[in-house]
Amino acid sequence: MFVDAFNEVSALPKKPEDNSESGQNGEKKKEISITGENRRSSRVIIKGKSVAAAATSVNGCIHFRFPLLSRDAMSADKRSLSSSRKNKLSRYTIRGGSDFDTMGHTRYHELRKFVKKGNDFCKELSGILQERIELEVNYAKTMSKLSAKLTKVAKKGIGSIQNAWLSIGKEMEADSQAHRCIANSLEEDIVKPLKNLQEAHCRIKKTVECNVSKTKKCMNKWRSDERRSKKESFAVARENEKIQDMTAIDASYSMLTSTTNLAKDATKLENKKRKLEESVKKSYTEYYTYCVRTARAKLEWEMSVNEGEKNFMMLEEERLLRLKEYAQYVLQSYQKLVPKISQITSRLSEPIYECDVSKDFSIVADTINKYDDDLSLQVLPDFYPEHTNLAMNKNRRITALTKILQQVRQDLDRERRSKQGLDTITNAMHHSSSHEDSNKNVYEKLHHTNLMILYLEAVKYKVVTALDVLEGQPPTMSNTLAQHIETTRDKNGHQMSVLKMPASVYRKLTSSTNPSLNESMWSDRGSADGTDIDDFSSNEDNDGDEENYIQIPRCKALYHYSAKLNDELCLEPGDVIHVHSKKSDGWWLGELNGATGVFPATYVMEID
Repeated sequence: MFVDAFNEVSALPKKPEDNSESGQNGEKKKEISITGENRRSSRVIIKGKSVAAAATSVNGCIHFRFPLLSRDAMSADKRSLSSSRKNKLSRYTIRGGSDFDTMGHTRYHELRKFVKKGNDFCKELSGILQERIELEVNYAKTMSKLSAKLTKVAKKGIGSIQNAWLSIGKEMEADSQAHRCIANSLEEDIVKPLKNLQEAHCRIKKTVECNVSKTKKCMNKWRSDERRSKKESFAVARENEKIQDMTAIDASYSMLTSTTNLAKDATKLENKKRKLEESVKKSYTEYYTYCVRTARAKLEWEMSVNEGEKNFMMLEEERLLRLKEYAQYVLQSYQKLVPKISQITSRLSEPIYECDVSKDFSIVADTINKYDDDLSLQVLPDFYPEHTNLAMNKNRRITALTKILQQVRQDLDRERRSKQGLDTITNAMHHSSSHEDSNKNVYEKLHHTNLMILYLEAVKYKVVTALDVLEGQPPTMSNTLAQHIETTRDKNGHQMSVLKMPASVYRKLTSSTNPSLNESMWSDRGSADGTDIDDFSSNEDNDGDEENYIQIPRCKALYHYSAKLNDELCLEPGDVIHVHSKKSDGWWLGELNGATGVFPATYVMEID
């Protein structure tokens, strides 16, 4: 057993253990004697853990009494380390771990499957028809095989167009006696255009997938840097906390004994303390920067995925249109044949005329819309001071969270100003005939700004909530984003917060709006529940607010309230306010000492 804080002080011989002083949990007491003159309470460091100790002066010696760690407690760290090593064997996904990947059923992946199936179908169809042309001379022998192939391929699809091709495959069995003149028609009108269509679609599909893969690789790189920075930040913060505690113990012990060596050690500890504090501050800033860059990289990846979805939808629509045209070519070829195949023509007319591109395209859209869109996932930063279960001085924790909150608010204000500028440009574009590409670029920037505001609002909510808990303030009104923040553990055992919202809520919160100045003021103010936490739901439509005002003559202030915005009133207990109007969200408009402004209704009592 060693005492880390007093390596240079020789301990007196240990006293025999007193079994009568053992605690209820079987913890034994042990004494370490250090010369001194006063009686004080202190803490010592045992294997990296701070333990309370009582200092008692007996015969010129200072006796420190503290409980010995049990074997179960000493092996807890080993068990925790073993569990952490086991966790490294498993692969974490976005739904429960650290790897930021979306390989589930998303719109993009499902649509890509549709495009792949369509290309495979076109490829199979082209081969089948080409084979039919080559074997037209042996039509009677090979038609039944081709009919089986086409029927098998067509059964894999859905929709009226696929049903039409299924009917064509079935009728090929009865067409074994057709003329060779159909071969040229099939080759010129269907096979060659179909091959060109498939090759063009493959090139576009490859370009889209490469773009998505490139942006995803960039996003994963920033995510890796973010995890590395987070690990370094936590390590520096832990080391800083150890030095802070050692400094406190050294200061306590220096009051008991004063030697030259201890003074030098205290100076060294103080220098190391200052360096670590700077390192902690730098690591917080670096980690936050990586988080923001990762968020921006994710937005770029989302944009590439959205562009890929649009291109895939266009390819699918074009494929269906072309397949309908090719089916019509087949019908026309049969109509030109001798009357003996008129029966085949009559059987094919009904399913082909019933082909409806819009209906089949709606089937594709309805199928992919059933899957949740994982693009709405946002991995939020988790700072060391937010974790109350991690060792850190309360005052330093509050100071660190306050600085983080200030930085988040600065970024949030900057994004909001950017959004106001984009809203102004958007309004101007409505009254001018600008280029379509420039309009699209502005709308994309506005959409990205809304996403960054959503991201920063969630980060701000987490930090403010942690501050409220530390300062013992009552819980704030639940933020709209609170119910969508999920907390998991990464492979290092650190807390990981993910903002995950349904697609409908995600589109609603990120939709481009043009709030008026009055709405912006009420949004910045928040709810009148005695806190200054911004509620993101305050951006909802405020139509009909004038109907919610209720006339109230006078009210009396019950508590002290300090104005946080320029249009608010400062209240003192006993102040009588003349109420002009009452807003439904809990903010009243009134007059006090000749000044007119708003104040929270929860701080006053009606007297008239």
